[in-house]
Amino acid sequence: MPTVSLLIRKGYFGAHPIILTQRGNSMQTKTIHASKRSKEGLFILSLLIAAAGLYGMVQVFNHGQESSYNISREVPWGLLIIGYSFFVAVSVGTATISALAHVFGIESFHVISKKVALASLAALIGAFYLIFWELAGPFHLQALRLVVYFTEFKITSPIWWMVTFYMLELPLLALEVYFLVSHKRNAAFYASLIGFFLGLIAYGTLAYVFASNATHPLWHANGFTLFFILSALAAGAGLILLMLAFNRQAPNTGKALKGLSTLLFLLLFSLLFMDAWNVLINLYGADSELSETMRLLIGGGPLAINFYYGEIGLGIVLPMILLAAGRFRSFGLGALAGLLSIIGVFFARYDIIVGGQLLSRPSSQMPFTVHHYFPSLAELTLFVSGIGVAGVIYFLGSMVLNLDEEVHA
Repeated sequence: MPTVSLLIRKGYFGAHPIILTQRGNSMQTKTIHASKRSKEGLFILSLLIAAAGLYGMVQVFNHGQESSYNISREVPWGLLIIGYSFFVAVSVGTATISALAHVFGIESFHVISKKVALASLAALIGAFYLIFWELAGPFHLQALRLVVYFTEFKITSPIWWMVTFYMLELPLLALEVYFLVSHKRNAAFYASLIGFFLGLIAYGTLAYVFASNATHPLWHANGFTLFFILSALAAGAGLILLMLAFNRQAPNTGKALKGLSTLLFLLLFSLLFMDAWNVLINLYGADSELSETMRLLIGGGPLAINFYYGEIGLGIVLPMILLAAGRFRSFGLGALAGLLSIIGVFFARYDIIVGGQLLSRPSSQMPFTVHHYFPSLAELTLFVSGIGVAGVIYFLGSMVLNLDEEVHA
């Protein structure tokens, strides 16, 4: 009997392989159903988060932006501009790192490439959603205004170039997702190649929109554009690490985990170095307005808590500790470090965009006036709904498209 049992287990009588196949199919079916239910649940959750913006929409429709947002003549760019810059950072960062796989053949970054491309597209749509509610209110035909503005060819305007590049970036990301899903390898390669350059140029142009304004010394400081791009790459690496943790069953995720964790660690170290260097230069070697602005960040000013605890502590130092503690091989610590780095990039955007607007004075002989800004409830709900909109796009795409079978471009 033991011999017969051993033969059956080894499959010599053909019975056990059938049982194994049936069990395997059953387990695979259960896994597929569980994954489908999970995606549907996350899609519904994203819808609920997106619905949070209804409050802000009602406020804007009924009272207009000036009454609904806490922006002012002195601080005209608030949370929605910050959110736009943040979402675009996530989009550009994920797309650029994804391009490292397609264009430069870095195989360790090739895991879940379809999902990464879709996440980049979803984040960019979330950014456009926020800028829609920022620009002149929903009573204007924003699309028509965009076309009119674009066709006037204001090539000396940084905003015109930003609009131009992102009008190209959005359909290009959509095409890349389509090519990857359709297994069009050559087309996906060229779309990713163009997207690699276009994404960095577009985001650099967004930074230039701020940096070209010499009346705000914090934006006009050295290294501003490089800081924007490096932090975008950190946000992208953080999001991909987070996605890897939820897709660890995919092949070669261990190698991808180590590569992305190492990349994120180096990017965070670079940002920490830039922060320290900018503080020293801007505080002691710059003009009086820039020095006073830096004191708002580090000298107990209104942004000091954001800077120390949000941008530096939570967003840079703690993720670096977590990555090192996990020896760049822990999915859990890597995912947590990725999430914290994304949050840190948001604080960095908040500090630098708001901080650049908080000081003013009529002349160099007059004392500085410190302005104040805190987002209104309408701004907060619209920003949160932007996260929901990006989630809706991503999880809807993940339910409709085949994202599990990866293809190497």
